[in-house]
Amino acid sequence: MTDLLTASPPLGLQITSADMSPDQRCSIGVSNIELLCDLDWRARLLLGAELSRMKWKGDFTRDAVWASDDKSRGWSEWLKRRDFRLEGGDKPISEDTANTIIMWSVLYAGFVAENESRAERGLLPLPLPTSVSQLRPYQSMMRRVDDWTPPQLNQAGNATSFDMEPPFAEAQPEVIAAWQEAYESIPPDKRERKGEPRPPTKEESANYLRRKHGLQQLKEREEREIQQAKADALTINQKPADPERQARAAAPPPKAAKKPEPPKKSAEELEAERRKFQIQDDVRSYRLKLNNLQQSAESLEAFIKNTLAREGSESYLRELRLQEMGIYSVTDDITKLRDAVLVCQSIYKLITEPYSPPKPISRHEVDPSTATIDL
Repeated sequence: MTDLLTASPPLGLQITSADMSPDQRCSIGVSNIELLCDLDWRARLLLGAELSRMKWKGDFTRDAVWASDDKSRGWSEWLKRRDFRLEGGDKPISEDTANTIIMWSVLYAGFVAENESRAERGLLPLPLPTSVSQLRPYQSMMRRVDDWTPPQLNQAGNATSFDMEPPFAEAQPEVIAAWQEAYESIPPDKRERKGEPRPPTKEESANYLRRKHGLQQLKEREEREIQQAKADALTINQKPADPERQARAAAPPPKAAKKPEPPKKSAEELEAERRKFQIQDDVRSYRLKLNNLQQSAESLEAFIKNTLAREGSESYLRELRLQEMGIYSVTDDITKLRDAVLVCQSIYKLITEPYSPPKPISRHEVDPSTATIDL
């Protein structure tokens, strides 16, 4: 991601350069942060870039808030001493808030690249975060660089402490993908606010990630139990170990109460549980998709009816088709509706007629020179 502060100095911000001393860069950084804190939320992107530079270049350790004999100069303590406050806020910027603001400045380029890719595929853009709190559920997913070397901060014989995690990596595909999944988990009729896609709230993201993590843990536990059942099955008819030796090995350590082990389940029982879970998960997914389909169709129908009633003529729809608005254009609305009807007809056929699995194609039946693939 390009340096947002050195590209141009908007809003009266001062720029820094490698030719400056750390003390000079620190003084400029403090002034920039204080200025950006007094601006509205749109300045958070620049604020995150400035905090990131101050943190990982180590310039904050040269601030005048430190006494000359302060050998341990931590980032969290510096934020407390500086007492930066966001515009309209009544509390100083904490380490957690600063970390989230830095996340936003790093993720911005990823969101822009993803929305450009979605535009090329004819998809609507993902909503951008409008509050740093919306990003907090994704903090643990942020990747960090693995080749970072902490700056040399020794000065005048004072060995300053610089123990912190490396900076965030530029590419964050897992966070972008999780943000998209959380947004798409919102019911279609609740994804917009004032005609624009709205970002998932902190609670919506946290709830989605919690459910996803719970399902992953359940699948991992079932996989472990299945593997254990398979391993136990391989020991049938083998010579048993010495009971006394087994008892000594299984004895709990001194002053430690051993938790009773749950009874082991057979492979059949585990398969039955997995099957039950799969059925329940598919029922929920099926119902949610049916609801989304019905809500989307009803919402579109209501929009067209209200629009026609307001304008009094279908010629208004033809006027809408003439507007060139990129990914928001509706020049192909009739084609899209016809394609949607065909898809619904195909779905209806799948769920009402006997299923016939497609016949496998032998590699001897395909001519590589003439075969094509529909994408």
